Amino acid sequence: MRSEINIKIRPKPSNKTKIIFQDACNTEDLNAKFGVSLTNEENDIRHYLLSQTPILGRIPAVNEIHGNFQHLSEDTFRKIINRLDDVDAIHLNESKTMIEAAYPFSGLKTDHLIKFKKDTFKKIYAMCAIDALGIPFMVNSDIEIQSKCFHCDDEVYIEVVNNEITSVKPKELVVWGHMEYSCCAATSLCNNINFFSSEQHFEEWEKRVGKKKGYILQIQEAFHLGKLFFENRLKI
Repeated sequence: MRSEINIKIRPKPSNKTKIIFQDACNTEDLNAKFGVSLTNEENDIRHYLLSQTPILGRIPAVNEIHGNFQHLSEDTFRKIINRLDDVDAIHLNESKTMIEAAYPFSGLKTDHLIKFKKDTFKKIYAMCAIDALGIPFMVNSDIEIQSKCFHCDDEVYIEVVNNEITSVKPKELVVWGHMEYSCCAATSLCNNINFFSSEQHFEEWEKRVGKKKGYILQIQEAFHLGKLFFENRLKI
């Protein structure tokens, strides 16, 4: 039986979250990721991807997506997929044939498994710790997050009900908020935004790998960032 701590944790802003989100606004095309600056057709496909992924339990294949947008020519459809990749709303593999990320969802296995408390949704992997914490706000579903400490591999468990964290293990859990963005989040940020069992475990890890640009976040701060980054992604 898990020994998680039963509490109610709400998203909580801080100076750290303000800095991280502002930095993201300055370096990433968040307007595109939220659909604001996309064309209607681009946004329709982005919206389809994000809404269908938890239903399927995987990111739809490129040809599968096109099958649902048959009014678009092959050339137009491919330009839209490439455009979404260019603005980092999705991340394609090197051959541009597979969608490896439709943030916050991963098409590949990661350390962050999401289990939905909704019968119509299937489990899926999140790209990073903050993405995992943002998913309930985006899809309006209670979830369980199963992950691990990036330093010691100990189990991490989080339950979110009604957009509140109701269970967390271990109780000293923190998140490393990496801030070295380059080219796309999938390759520069997501692999480096992880849970740590405690600040001590983060400090031990940092001594081993060297200083990085970013902030250690309390769980309520990381939860707030998840809300900022993903709450509005399906509202446009």
